[in-house]
Amino acid sequence: MQVGLSTSSLQTSTSSPLTRGSIDAQQSVRNRGVADTTALPASFPESPLISARPLRYNVQLNQQLTAVQQADSFLSQTESQLLQLRHSAAHASARPDTLRQQAKGLLNLLDNRAQISGNTVDRHFNVTLEGKSQVNFTLPDSDKLLQSGEAETLVFSLGGNKREMAAVTLPKNGSERQVVMHLNQGLGRFGVHARQDGNGSVSFSVDESRWARVSSHLSVRGEDKRFNTSFSALTPQVEPAIGDTLMQIAAQPERLRERGAEMLTALEQITFQRGKLRFQQERVRTRIEGMATPYEPQQALSVSQTLGEHLQNSGSQFSRLTQALSAQANVRLGTVKNLLG
Repeated sequence: MQVGLSTSSLQTSTSSPLTRGSIDAQQSVRNRGVADTTALPASFPESPLISARPLRYNVQLNQQLTAVQQADSFLSQTESQLLQLRHSAAHASARPDTLRQQAKGLLNLLDNRAQISGNTVDRHFNVTLEGKSQVNFTLPDSDKLLQSGEAETLVFSLGGNKREMAAVTLPKNGSERQVVMHLNQGLGRFGVHARQDGNGSVSFSVDESRWARVSSHLSVRGEDKRFNTSFSALTPQVEPAIGDTLMQIAAQPERLRERGAEMLTALEQITFQRGKLRFQQERVRTRIEGMATPYEPQQALSVSQTLGEHLQNSGSQFSRLTQALSAQANVRLGTVKNLLG
């Protein structure tokens, strides 16, 4: 329970030959009764609570609360829109304009997924409360990178708003592990991470915020061993995701009845992720309860009354202190020199 201490202040002006002005002092504090209210169990903290009283939580907890709320907000809106669309598609009497309007609403949610969810929900509709959402992809002719043979220096170029380049030297007869290590050293400048999957192929990942640039402006040139000496564009092949499937469904509302299984898969994924979020909410709620004040209402009232008495009794001392400080500040320079000898 939080207790507010209300005070009423009197403005006092103290003048003396040595002062040139006045200092306002708080002379008294009146204690007012505090209403005894019983706190009701609150639902999971809403956004206004976080912004209005941020001192209740530490920074990490505040960020965690915001991330959970943003992720759940996007998933719940998408789930609701998807259920409406699925329900309409199941009824032959549904009007085409109704289907188009609902599909447009779903498309709008998917287009703004990163903004609505605060980058906490990725393309697969997996919730990522910490870290950044990643996009997995492969590159054409990536098997050439693992071919053993002569050493070759590859130059990767990333265009867009600015042009960046990174050189990767493939060692002569190097192992696949060495090749992946060299790729990470070079492509890491673009935020691209390489790894070898269980099938022995090389795949890549990049932060979703960088994906638009990487997908459109990546090129490479070599030394006519694995790649040509002139720059050739690389067209990344993105890993299929639920978000892409729903985009296709929303773009073709007339074919909704044919894609019921895919819509059901998306709903199951959303339900699973929202279940994980509810578990996270319980953990956060437990932490909040652990940070609650140990004071009972009567104890809080007693503390506030004691504080008020201390402030009230300090009025005369504060007045004398302000007079002394004012006098010291207005003593002439010559007087100070005489006192100091």
